[in-house]
Amino acid sequence: MNSPEGVLPSGVLPRLDTFAAAVERCSSWGWLVLRSENRLLLTTDRSVSAVEMAAGIGGEVRHYLSVRMLGGPVVVLPGAPGRWLVLTESADEASQVNLIRLRARGALTHRLGTLVPLPPSRIGGGGVRWLGEVPTGKPFLPPFSAVVAAVRAVTETAGPR
Repeated sequence: MNSPEGVLPSGVLPRLDTFAAAVERCSSWGWLVLRSENRLLLTTDRSVSAVEMAAGIGGEVRHYLSVRMLGGPVVVLPGAPGRWLVLTESADEASQVNLIRLRARGALTHRLGTLVPLPPSRIGGGGVRWLGEVPTGKPFLPPFSAVVAAVRAVTETAGPR
């Protein structure tokens, strides 16, 4: 008998990422992470930034980047409507026009020391998780400009969502 999506069969426990393992892993990638109670927070800096967007657009952006071999890690935030954090190379040097283009399409750029949650954080009553498998080695981060191009491409004909 198959379980409904997201429900584990009786007696099966999920494999949970521990804070200690997550801190160690992210630190080994050169990311500055902070632990605050039930949150693991990534400090965006000169090596990593995040673009936050609606999950619907995020799925299209992820596909756009993946077929161009530019797919990178995505963090899924809990709650409805769904929001995703697409992790990128640093956006610290990004032009203001690209930040405005993203904002006009409902996407937020987290850069210059912003704190963003990483798995296994709990926020808003739910768990933060990786989309797909937990990255084991240092993940590839797409260039920020590629994410801007992807957001523009998937929203150009449909308009902002």
